[in-house]
Amino acid sequence: MEPVRRDVRLLGDLLGRMLVEQEDASLLADVEHVRALARAARGGAGGEELRAAVDALPLERQAGVLRAFALYFQLANVAEQHNRIRRLRDYAREGRVSGESLAAALDEVADEQPVDVALKLVLTAHPTEATRRTVLAAHVRIAGLLARLDDGDDVTDALAAEITMLWQADEVRTRRPHVEDEIRSGLWFFEQSLIDAAERLLADYRRRRPGHAAPLRFGTWIGGDADGNPATTATTLAEARDLAAALLLRRYRADVRSLAAELGVSSRLNAVSEELLDSIARDEHELAGYAAEIGDQNLDEPYRRKLSFVWRRLQDGAYDAFAHDLATIDRSLRANRGARIADGSLAALRRRLELFGFDLAGVEVRVHAHDAVDPDARIRALLAAAGETVIVSGVASAEDVRRVQALTRAPNVVPLFESVEALRAAPAIYEELLCREVMVGYSDSAKDAGYLAAQWEIRSALAALTEIARRHDVTLTVFHGRGGSAGRGGGPTFDAILAQPHSHLKITEQGETIAFKYGLRELAHRNLEAALAATVLAAHRGEPDVDTTLLASLADRSRAVYRALLDDERLVDFFRAFTPVDELALLNIGSRPSRRPEDVEYLASLRAIPWVFAWTQTRCLLPAWYGCGAAFAEVDLADLRDLYARWPFFRTLVQNLEMTLAKSSMEIAAEYLELVGDASLWEPIAAEHARTVAAVLEIVEADELLDRHPVVQRSIRLRNPYVDPMNAIQVSLLRRYRGGDEDAVAPLLRSIAGIAAGLRNTG
Repeated sequence: MEPVRRDVRLLGDLLGRMLVEQEDASLLADVEHVRALARAARGGAGGEELRAAVDALPLERQAGVLRAFALYFQLANVAEQHNRIRRLRDYAREGRVSGESLAAALDEVADEQPVDVALKLVLTAHPTEATRRTVLAAHVRIAGLLARLDDGDDVTDALAAEITMLWQADEVRTRRPHVEDEIRSGLWFFEQSLIDAAERLLADYRRRRPGHAAPLRFGTWIGGDADGNPATTATTLAEARDLAAALLLRRYRADVRSLAAELGVSSRLNAVSEELLDSIARDEHELAGYAAEIGDQNLDEPYRRKLSFVWRRLQDGAYDAFAHDLATIDRSLRANRGARIADGSLAALRRRLELFGFDLAGVEVRVHAHDAVDPDARIRALLAAAGETVIVSGVASAEDVRRVQALTRAPNVVPLFESVEALRAAPAIYEELLCREVMVGYSDSAKDAGYLAAQWEIRSALAALTEIARRHDVTLTVFHGRGGSAGRGGGPTFDAILAQPHSHLKITEQGETIAFKYGLRELAHRNLEAALAATVLAAHRGEPDVDTTLLASLADRSRAVYRALLDDERLVDFFRAFTPVDELALLNIGSRPSRRPEDVEYLASLRAIPWVFAWTQTRCLLPAWYGCGAAFAEVDLADLRDLYARWPFFRTLVQNLEMTLAKSSMEIAAEYLELVGDASLWEPIAAEHARTVAAVLEIVEADELLDRHPVVQRSIRLRNPYVDPMNAIQVSLLRRYRGGDEDAVAPLLRSIAGIAAGLRNTG
């Protein structure tokens, strides 16, 4: 049996045992009965029996069945993540080099050719993360136990204990998180994985490019994103900085203590530099009280003695000479036959300091352009306290940026171009400002114009911006505001970077993608490596020479079809009845409201995240494909296949589309029609889905979606019988809740979280 199947089966068996222990055997029987009916329905037996079975369950039992399926998906997700780590280790042992590895990327670039790349990953707190930090921490422990299982350890009891803990912990938050909660959640990923994974990646990079500047940096919006969030203030900005600095100081002090324990080099046996001895003498003078406290401790072990003073200085906070002190130790070791020692933990600490400094990840401030027209005291204080970067959303003119520049001392004020109109205006605005960075938003443009048209508009804007920067000899950083789902610019980071080549990049990491990519340390390293490798290749390869006029016409046709749906007067009522969009407001997964309060028209005021999240819950996933089928149908198939073969941009677009379609299920989505009064929109929606599937299969020359990716294809097929029952129960719960049954709220929220876990995709 494959290890991943073994792990999933073991975890599933332990889950079943736990259900009997914690509840009773009848709950397990109901879970198995519903699952069997779902499998039968997938086999063509029809879904009437499944719907009848879930409707017959009492409300409390529906909640229990939902929790069981949701927990199963948590466990299956951890098993699949651990299997990715297992495969990476196997590749390393076998000497195989992944095409997405940094080694492969740097091998493609000649050694003598400079690699001028800069990649910055920016964590945001967009409300798509339905998993609590308590649960994420348990997932890390379970992954560790699965690693011990690979080594032959008996971890059955420990796994059962973790599963029991997860069952007894409420996976749904009882209150909406505050900005401070989101700050702590973001920092957890740095503490858990990113600090170490980034240092390891920099070590890999330096082995092949010694002396080159660190190509990777981090940022965050958490605590500084005030666009539509009245809870973000100068106070939350300060708290984000203070908590990050405190985390780093704790880590640096722990590293220094560990390093001191290692460096037991004796001055009676080995020479040390005069520079180091002079440095220790200065420490003893400047920290006389501490020198008296430690007395003659480590007098003949100068590296330990020096590090004890470094540790003491860090107790008082950041100090400017930290890097210099570590460099002094390094020089002394290397001058006295200790290069191998210097290349160990000391070098790792110096790399961590180089990457993160004392602020971990620069907190960027974001405000909407409207906020600067007549700024209130909160916005003024926030902008006055901003550091290096301020992002301006909703930019429609250069004056929008200048207003913000007048309110802040931040040297980097970045226009964010989101809508199609803004993207088209971006080149003229940029040429007027010639700022060092611009940001493009995938969410609002996709909500506005549909997936295909939004991708094209962003690509066109970036091509024009790049040409303007080249003409003015300006180094331009492009900031991609990508979400988790394809409908918001998501998809594999490696392919996405190659599809939009630039050498200086920033990319947002949002919502559930943060946990999926960076929750486990080895996966964090792998995902950081893929992003950096793609940046190196993008800078080296550039864009192929292709005729873009065909895609421009496809985008226009796709947008027309998509806008016809959005402008249909029936859509808002259909959308609000068909999906749980209004009920999402009950789920406490983000501090920011789901609608922009300044707008009154429903779709215009609805943010892109709940727009995508709601369609995803029904398994329709409409924003990520609607309009594509109609556009592809009007073009010669040979031309589409040629673009797919030759142009990474179009190939990535189609592959993301294929993945989305594979995750969708129009059969399950149709079950939600019973909640809709006027279902006349369903027929054109279903027809467009069928057209899009047929077109994608023709372009990629496959019989079924994801035929070229059997592991992913099998994963989706194995998940469906477990997700389908949650959709059936969700329909029942929506009917009850909308009928006035307030007791349905709690299980309804569990259905939302469970489906999100099952699909591994929310917004």
